Amino acid sequence: MYSSGIIGLIVVAGYSSRMGTFKPLMPLGEKKVIETAVDSLRLGGVKDIRVIVGHRAAELYPVLERLPVSIIENPNYASGMFSSIVTGVSALDAEAKAFMLLPGDTPLIRSSSIKELMKKYRQTGAAVVYPTFNGQRGHPPVISNKCFASILSGDGAGGLRHILEQFAADSVVVPVADQGILMDMDTLDDYQQLVKFYAKRNIPTYDECLALLDKYQTGDKVLRHGQTVAAVAQQLVDLLTGAGLTLNSELVVAGGLLHDLAKGKPNHPLRGGRLVTSNGFSALAGIVAAHMDLELTAEQAIDEAAVLFLADKLVQGNRRVSLNERFSLPLAKFSGDPEILAAVLRRQQTAKIIRDRITGLVGIGSLEKLVLQ
Repeated sequence: MYSSGIIGLIVVAGYSSRMGTFKPLMPLGEKKVIETAVDSLRLGGVKDIRVIVGHRAAELYPVLERLPVSIIENPNYASGMFSSIVTGVSALDAEAKAFMLLPGDTPLIRSSSIKELMKKYRQTGAAVVYPTFNGQRGHPPVISNKCFASILSGDGAGGLRHILEQFAADSVVVPVADQGILMDMDTLDDYQQLVKFYAKRNIPTYDECLALLDKYQTGDKVLRHGQTVAAVAQQLVDLLTGAGLTLNSELVVAGGLLHDLAKGKPNHPLRGGRLVTSNGFSALAGIVAAHMDLELTAEQAIDEAAVLFLADKLVQGNRRVSLNERFSLPLAKFSGDPEILAAVLRRQQTAKIIRDRITGLVGIGSLEKLVLQ
């Protein structure tokens, strides 16, 4: 499936001067930053990964030797990052088609992004394939052998960016729902933000949700409905949190935004769950898949899936409505179709059970105010 000609180059040869500590060996979850960077490429399907080391290389060797990577030393690392790129390109085999360049301090790239970049390169054969998020270029670009000679002969003035600009006419971009492509860690504050992002990496941020909706061309109607459902869901979470429940508001908001990601397709809840999983957001799959039909008894605890289910039933289009108004039209429309009518009645009953459970916790007045906003 993956092109053996695409090689992963991870650069970790620098001084980490702005950070004040050695970035590649800083912890990120249960692993170190360099291990996470290697995982990003490996899980995306890059088979041949090479790490260019320099400053404090001896400290990296014990970690790198446990990983499926080759190690390349840059004796000129003091000259800057471009010298490490030249060192990496110089070590490529003659048959190498392209390399994917990942700075070691940009470790959180989703495997789906890596796969999309390689797919686009195979389809186009472009000189450079850039990932973008919200219109901004990030890492890792795929750089083809069309650029190798220019890199090797470059004097470093303006860095790699200056050289790649010469190939602008033969470059393409791949929009990805991956905020991590823009997140490096030059400072301690950057690192702390990266740690927070890592802890919630299975749930898309608000901007990543918008990027997914754009990627699958869901349209303005689905966007506005999703935004309203997300707002109602967030308010339900706030009410329930005040009543003592512990719920993941990020998960519920993301579910609200993306529950109709596959709207218009057969079995769109299940298909939507598969789409978010394929993009790296496995934590979201269950509540997206269950937003239309949810099995819930009166004894079960209220969870994120139940909150999203009710929020969706309190919104028609992008307008907040009561359950009676929400179900009046489908009940009348399908009154002559016993099978569909049974499904509508089942959803209505589930929504009422959730509503009654929530009103028992927060009071009916609070829920009525939420619907009337």
